[in-house]
Amino acid sequence: MNWQPNVLPLVFGLIAGLTVYIGAITLYRARKTLSTRGIGFLQALAGGILGYLALETGHAASEYIEELAKPATFVEFIVASVVTTIAFLATYLSLASVENNMKRGKTPSLGIYTGYVVALALGIHNVGEGFAIAASLLAGALASAILFTIGFAIHNATEGFAIVGPLLGEARQHVDHTVLLGLSMLAGLPTVLGSAVFYTGIGSELFLATLNTIATASIVYAMLHVNLSALGRLGGVSSPLFWTAITLGVVVAFSTESVALFALAG
Repeated sequence: MNWQPNVLPLVFGLIAGLTVYIGAITLYRARKTLSTRGIGFLQALAGGILGYLALETGHAASEYIEELAKPATFVEFIVASVVTTIAFLATYLSLASVENNMKRGKTPSLGIYTGYVVALALGIHNVGEGFAIAASLLAGALASAILFTIGFAIHNATEGFAIVGPLLGEARQHVDHTVLLGLSMLAGLPTVLGSAVFYTGIGSELFLATLNTIATASIVYAMLHVNLSALGRLGGVSSPLFWTAITLGVVVAFSTESVALFALAG
């Protein structure tokens, strides 16, 4: 088949994003066989994955701003610092406002809302993955774009775990299949959006830093909910099982993301 150049980033972005659903549906189906502690362990595992992603997106945003911290780009440094700070605070205030409305009975259950926050945050984060795929294509490095796609696809399956983590708090309640699909697509499909935006030449570093800032705040907000629920099931902050699961979540997230890096290095 003769692919047109402007179609490739969309196809690769779609492949990388769809695997979120695989991870989500796998973990959600497993919940029925788990004890309360087992559910808490998987929630903490999801919390570890979210923690790693928060560090990753936060570093991506701060790295851009730190590079501007010199006399020659002082104005750009101030602008970027102000914009990202406002975005950071506005994200928290917005999420808190929605949750307060939810507590007054105006929105769905806390588990579904938190899952939505996770999915939205990951979707914002995954725009950057689309940028990376399209950048390789623009440079004529088709092999690199393919390897990025494979690596992101494997890594994004673990993001499905993070989405389902909040829903495990309602383990005895059925969450409609279309809800899981919708949350997975919200997280995964922005990879396609990212590849399309970059391919049309819109690649502002400040824009990407702001997206990463919003993603970081959203992920941290959701992570707090997931981990608090896990702590309640595992016996509190002193639980060795909780910290083991957190560490395992970080290891899983780091290991799957490293697939693309090792492949490219080879």
